[in-house]
Amino acid sequence: MRSSGLRYHFLHMSNIQNRRSLRPLLAAAFFTISCQLAPCQCSIGLVTALPDVVTPTAQMPAFEVATIKPPDPNGFAPPLRFYIQQAFGISPNIAGRVIGPDWINSAKFVIRGKPSESIATAMQNMPIAERMKENDLMMQSLLADRFQMKAHFETREMPVYELVVSKSGSKLQEDSDPTKRRASMSMSMVRATAVPVTALLGVLECAPDVGGREVVDKTGLTGDYDINLQWTPLQANAAAGGESTAASSPDPGGTSVFTAVEEQLGLKLVPAKAQAKVLVIDHIEQPTPN
Repeated sequence: MRSSGLRYHFLHMSNIQNRRSLRPLLAAAFFTISCQLAPCQCSIGLVTALPDVVTPTAQMPAFEVATIKPPDPNGFAPPLRFYIQQAFGISPNIAGRVIGPDWINSAKFVIRGKPSESIATAMQNMPIAERMKENDLMMQSLLADRFQMKAHFETREMPVYELVVSKSGSKLQEDSDPTKRRASMSMSMVRATAVPVTALLGVLECAPDVGGREVVDKTGLTGDYDINLQWTPLQANAAAGGESTAASSPDPGGTSVFTAVEEQLGLKLVPAKAQAKVLVIDHIEQPTPN
């Protein structure tokens, strides 16, 4: 069988017009074509809508060949939960949206899949959103086949942060020139030109200070803006329910993401509750051999 020349690492590709534009994902185990990102490298992400049906059907696309391996001793691999959230359209930045056995948070895998040549060719001609949906469906099929995964969605009240305009008013400078649209990000910095406020959401969700909560845009700001934001990240881990664990900054004089957002942007992160879809795993097993 001839190779299609495509490699799939499940890295969601860029689409700056998406409501989750500039979403920096915490790990480099996404879908991409002929490229691979290093761990913690920021990327522009597209997260597809949550599916109505969790259990894959015979009509769903599937990878022709797939391998599931443990990480090399010095290599990087995300936990299985990460792949599950990607496959079902749940941002991997957000904790507590997959309810299942504890081992899905600790068992790490390098999962690679290659579709048939006909599917790969068809995907090349698809719009980015359709291509991502196709890849997600193939990943869902893999989880059902190799991990015997069965799950369903429930709606639950979850802790979130709402991004609002502070009492002192927004400090963002509007920039409506789309030709200038660009961004540079790290785990504690955003430099962006002519982007919507929604570009901040995924970056903020990655901050350990936020504790794995979803960040919801409640600013009412609809234009494109220049964003210059920098903070000192806490060394915290997100707890299973979306709450952050206690931690202190490595720099006592550093600026938290909450302070930075308010002082530098004139916005504010406010804790709140919101209804959200949660994926509940009814059954899952360790993967079958390659």
